[in-house]
Amino acid sequence: MKIAIIGHLGFVGSHLTKYFDKQNISWVGYDLVSGQDIRDAHKLDRFFEENQISHVIHLANLAGVRRGNEYPEEYISTNILGTLNVVKMCEKYNVDHLIYYSSSSVYGEGNPPIVEIDNKNPKSLYGITKVAGELIVNSSKIEQTTILIPFTIYGGETESGCRKDSVIHKWIAQSKQGKPITVYGDGSSCRGFVYIDDIVDITSKILINQNRKWKHETFNIGGSEVIKLNDIINIFKDEIQTLARFQYLPMPDVDIKVNYADTSKAKRILGFDPKKMFKENLIKIIKKEFYELKNN
Repeated sequence: MKIAIIGHLGFVGSHLTKYFDKQNISWVGYDLVSGQDIRDAHKLDRFFEENQISHVIHLANLAGVRRGNEYPEEYISTNILGTLNVVKMCEKYNVDHLIYYSSSSVYGEGNPPIVEIDNKNPKSLYGITKVAGELIVNSSKIEQTTILIPFTIYGGETESGCRKDSVIHKWIAQSKQGKPITVYGDGSSCRGFVYIDDIVDITSKILINQNRKWKHETFNIGGSEVIKLNDIINIFKDEIQTLARFQYLPMPDVDIKVNYADTSKAKRILGFDPKKMFKENLIKIIKKEFYELKNN
């Protein structure tokens, strides 16, 4: 097995590579940070030709609901045309299995808990590009494809806290800088946060267990707890106290108030069953970040 991680230097990709290294699993990376753009079909073709790839994890999409509306051309060209290039290369070089990371933004407001057969009705351009990516993958001739739809990934307390576009990372950064923490809405919005280690675990299990076969399949990957924004506010107040000053702002139109998954399909087929440890994990992240601040 030779795994290509397209977008290996991003938040999820960097955690996957470290896990694969520990497990002595062979992988090769391709990332925009290194000048490897999935929109460049010729360069991507050479990469596939030179590396004899059997399995692909495609993470190289631009993320962020609000930024997608600010930079539509970049999001459309990368997330749609770039994904089409990846799929074409997988077909050309007879890749056995493609795992494509989508986003819960594809569902729009929805009616939580959201199941995989629910309508895709995105509110944002970013969500639209991810729906397009799913359609491209599901119409491909690749031997096996898996679409994973994560719901609000967090974690990585041994790294930099969380992915940089997450509310947790932004709040920690604002607190460290002595700025007010920006809260969009009244704090009643909620998410089904999923821990990065659970994402890595389920991705590796899908790849390594060769007995699970399907043509095209989609799984919601969410946490086992529904967390309100007010719950996170209270944890920040308890942990950093005087540094936790909050500024409440109107919720942007593209933001979704309530978003969490029904993960029963992933549990039934993949054995996905994340632990309920959001509060403990978040406290661990905050303590590490502010311990380093005090000792620098």
